Amino acid sequence: MNKGAIAVGEAITGLDFATVVVRGKAYTILPPTVNTIAGAARCLAGVRGGGTWREAILSLGDYGQYAKALSWFIMGDESLSGELGEGRPEELVDALEAAMSMIGIEVFRKAASLAKSVSLLAARPK
Repeated sequence: MNKGAIAVGEAITGLDFATVVVRGKAYTILPPTVNTIAGAARCLAGVRGGGTWREAILSLGDYGQYAKALSWFIMGDESLSGELGEGRPEELVDALEAAMSMIGIEVFRKAASLAKSVSLLAARPK
């Protein structure tokens, strides 16, 4: 199976989105952009591995950051984080897992690591 061809085909036909439900409200997640991935990576910079998306997400253990990252995937900013933060923890994890499954886990790990490194440089200039 050619995953690249499937991804391109889904992008052209508009089938490359995910719908998630938090607190009974449905949200549509479109394919993440570089900006979206960078914003979510900043929120989830503390993830510590795990073989699956779920394990990686749960390694952080901060549901406030989960809500912020999910808001990035849905809106492209943190404007929904308060509303999403009122959702059940398993809803947030399931929704984040759906959003992050649209990108490769290694790509996200590298982005999160880079975001953490940049924040450390900004916090401690040399």
